[in-house]
Amino acid sequence: MLATLLDSLEWLGHSGFRVNAHGATVYIDPYRVSGGPKADLILVTHGHYDHFSLQDVERLSHEDTWLVAPAAVAERTKGRVVSIAPGELLELEPIPGVDVAAVAAYNTSKRDRDGRLFHPKEAGWVGFDLNVRGERLYHSGDTDVIPEMDRV
Repeated sequence: MLATLLDSLEWLGHSGFRVNAHGATVYIDPYRVSGGPKADLILVTHGHYDHFSLQDVERLSHEDTWLVAPAAVAERTKGRVVSIAPGELLELEPIPGVDVAAVAAYNTSKRDRDGRLFHPKEAGWVGFDLNVRGERLYHSGDTDVIPEMDRV
């Protein structure tokens, strides 16, 4: 039941969440996390400092922790790292019953002072559709409402 997954969902501040996925501890965009159990899986939506904190990732990781992130983030980390792009589905064998689909995340209107999109589509940043034994949880990442959300 989705209610079971939602009961284990904890907001960590900003865009960060922790969820107990049938015994596996999953973090999404951990930033300034104080305490908590070590991660089995860490999902990072993009490389901005308030979504990808290498210090938090290292503090929450153990030797068997998996990190799933867009290529630009994955290349800045070590260990069990998987690069994922919008539209890709990843089945995590070490965490039975859990799979992750990457959904595009970008801005269509939010711009910086120079008029550039703050989160451009070309960057390949993602949101995550987390499926835990049939229970689905969508974390949109840092995005505007975009057409790709219709597929979630």
